[in-house]
Amino acid sequence: MTTGSAAAMAAESEADLDRYPDQRGEILLEAAQHWHRAGNHERAIELSTEAIALGGEDGAHARITLAEVLFDCDRSADACAQLEALRRERSPSAAPYHLAAELLEERGDLEQALTWFNIAVSRLTEQEMAARDTELGLLSYANNVLAGRRRVRRTLALPADELDDSVSGLAERADEFVRAAAPPPPPREVRVLFWLRDEITRAHETWPHLVEHTDAGAYTADREKANRELADTGIARITMVPLTVAKLIDYTTRTGSDPADSDTRHACMNEIIDEGNTLTWPPPRNAPCWCGSATKYKKCCGRPTSS
Repeated sequence: MTTGSAAAMAAESEADLDRYPDQRGEILLEAAQHWHRAGNHERAIELSTEAIALGGEDGAHARITLAEVLFDCDRSADACAQLEALRRERSPSAAPYHLAAELLEERGDLEQALTWFNIAVSRLTEQEMAARDTELGLLSYANNVLAGRRRVRRTLALPADELDDSVSGLAERADEFVRAAAPPPPPREVRVLFWLRDEITRAHETWPHLVEHTDAGAYTADREKANRELADTGIARITMVPLTVAKLIDYTTRTGSDPADSDTRHACMNEIIDEGNTLTWPPPRNAPCWCGSATKYKKCCGRPTSS
């Protein structure tokens, strides 16, 4: 984010103060953070201080923002005073202590960071700890806090304790979970075996249980729609493999295979591909349509549809 965009977002947040008075603390904190990113430390300090005066969890978070700004202004003593004030306020939530721990870790003050991580752990609720055992437990907030504590302890070369062991390998397991939950990427190419328009009626007459369509227009319209849906999934290439009744009869006669068997048709498709008889979908708008009609694609299957 550029300083200009951060300043614009800060001004936008401040404009919301009068519109949403019930969210004043949250909005002040948000605006202060944006002004900090924009480099306007004076305004960030002013808004953080106002948010602190309102109290509550937003006020506790504002102390962390104010401390960060003060550290960046080389006012370390004032920043530490804000953190000490937060400790004295004894916020019941783990979140502000966790944020303070990460701030101190980022600054390289690992001893103090560990102290704050320990305070954050002590503030984790029974519900937050119980969430570690759920299906999404690997990504739970409690595990996030405990993983940070373990990270600092390892950097300090401290021996692993029971809490450290409980999140051992957490990052690896979380990565595995995310990979398992993510849908697989679409294939680079899909090959589509299809009946040419003039072959559909004969194919139905020859293998009625294999080819249910009797209307060539409906068949090609369905195939065009299916191709567009495939393209929308991100598939880079759709290769059309035209099939004729004569080709399938020839192949099954030579191989003694069953035309109703999907493996047979797949093998026949591969033979057609090896022979170089394929088309790429979609064809150019002024090229003959893929369906075999000899009409330009833009006037045949490539016409815009209302669906």
